[in-house]
This record gives sequence, C-alpha cells and structure tokens, in this order.
Amino acid sequence: MICAYSTPAPRRRLRELVLGLVAVLSALPAAAASLTLASLAPRPLPAADAGFSVSWGGEHSKLSVNPLLAGAGQGVTLQVHGTVTGGFELDAGAGTVQRLAPGRWRWVAPGKAGAYTLEIRRHDGASMRFTALVTLPRQALRGGMLNGYLIGDYPSHPGGQKAYEPPAGFVEINDRTADLPLTPRLRLGQFVCKQEATGPRYVALRERLPLALEAALDRFARAGIASSGLTVMSGYRTPHYNSQLGDTRFSRHQWGDAADVFIDEDGDDRMDDLNGDGRLDQGDAQLLYRIVDAAQSDPDWQRFTGGLSAYPPNAYHGAFLHLDTRGFTARW
Repeated sequence: MICAYSTPAPRRRLRELVLGLVAVLSALPAAAASLTLASLAPRPLPAADAGFSVSWGGEHSKLSVNPLLAGAGQGVTLQVHGTVTGGFELDAGAGTVQRLAPGRWRWVAPGKAGAYTLEIRRHDGASMRFTALVTLPRQALRGGMLNGYLIGDYPSHPGGQKAYEPPAGFVEINDRTADLPLTPRLRLGQFVCKQEATGPRYVALRERLPLALEAALDRFARAGIASSGLTVMSGYRTPHYNSQLGDTRFSRHQWGDAADVFIDEDGDDRMDDLNGDGRLDQGDAQLLYRIVDAAQSDPDWQRFTGGLSAYPPNAYHGAFLHLDTRGFTARW
C-alpha cells in the first residue's frame, strides 16, 4: 500500500508554488490565467438540503446541487428514495430521458462532451440540480495529449488494483465552465491542475470527492467550525505535473479523488486558527483530521473511506488537510 509522499512536504509545495507562479506569469490568454487562479478561492453557494434523496451510479445525496459524470451516450439511472408521494419530474436540457417508474428515470447523456444541467423537481417546488459533465474518453489521448493539453502517462500499479486503472474520461474546464457548481459549496474550477496551458484544461474527477468534501464541511460545522467553503490548494494533477512536483508516483490526485484543502474565512490564503490557540500551525489541520477520522465509524461516512493526513505550514503555504476517497484506509 502506498500511502506516503516520497518528497518532503515543504520542498514539494515550494515546487508547486513556483510551477503555479510560472503558469500565471506566462503569456497566457486572460481567461486561461484567471482559470488557474480560480482554484485558489471558494465562491460558495448557500448550503441546502433538497428535501429528498436521490441515487445515481454508485452515489446518493440529499444536496441541492450534485455532480454527475458520464461518457458520451452513456445511460445513467436516477432514483428518488423513500416514500415517493406526490409528483416528481426530471428535466434535462440535453440527452434523452426515459421514465421507468414514479421517481425513477434513465437519462442517456448527449453524444457530445460538455457540461449540461439536470433537475429533479417535486410537486411542491423542492428541487435537486445536477451539473452533468460528459467526458472525453481516455481513448482520445494522443501521445499523452488531449486536444493540446498535456496529460502524460498513467503509471501501471504493480498490484493491478482497480483503483489505479487510468481514468475512463476527462472533463474539460474552460472560462465558461469553471464556475459551475459541483455541490452547494464547491465549483468545478477549484479542481483544475496548476500546470501551464494555453487553452482549455482537462481534469479527471470522481463524483465521490466533492461529495466527501461537502460532507466534511457538515462534520466541521457539527464540531463548531462553521465555514462558507473550502479552499482547494491542490485538486487534480496530471501525471506529467505530478512528476514535475516530484510527488509519489501513485498520488491519488492523478485519479481525481484527492484534494489538499484548508478553511480560510479571513481571506489570507492560509488555514485559519481553528483551535483558538493563537497560532497558525499543524494543530489546526490536525483538528480537521480528527473530525474526519472520527467519522469513519459512521455508516453514512464509510463510502468516503480513503486517505487522510494533516500537513504543517511552511514559508510558502499554511497548514492543510489531505483527503481522498480511494476506497481503502490510508493514514500518514
């Protein structure tokens, strides 16, 4: 099991900071430069419970906004759970919808990659929205490039574990789609890789990651740490960029189910003093670590099982929490 970084955190983060700065200062179009910076700050929407629960694929949620990923032409079944009283309807702006039963539909994604919206509405006005992201297939990669964007080659895991198979598809992020909400408090652009690019970027993303981060925010609030959102310091990394950082070869960031995050309510780009000891140090990240780690015993959290670590601050960044949903427990 690989569950530790091979490069010391301060050196690795310094390299990431420098690479990100180079990307911003390079002669990029304005939209591309602003997209790189979009990953640094949350722009929260009001957190909300839809008032009913829906399952799709291997996920389920009560959130008012959710991510849904599908390949072009792929069918996805959406099911309202609980007692389905009154009328529910599914409105899709694109693709086709087949009603299977009350509160149950099959949506077939459009044949063109892109971002679409689905909405399930109850007769009383309650609704749940999905940001439906239709991916470009992995087979579209040519020499490690996807429409001019360098992805690189995914490493072959010696154990042959399914969790390390290359992503099936990639989501395009551009200046129009960066602000799309994935959950009430997380946006698509927050997960963009920081490597230099002159056009649209592409990310691997698993729906479970933003759902887990949103659930973590709720856990923090129950523990007395209210936050309007999370700053995602590092989300997706292409294998090429991950290699540039000198990070471990099998970093979960490359598979789109890992994020390095912190809470920054005062806007200084560093983790806040969450434990109230008057210091900005690893103790603040450790507090978040303990809250998430304690959630492992809750059946509602167990689908988010994965890696967890609390990192200290250095001269270039504040403390942060690494969280991933790899499917098995890893701590370091």
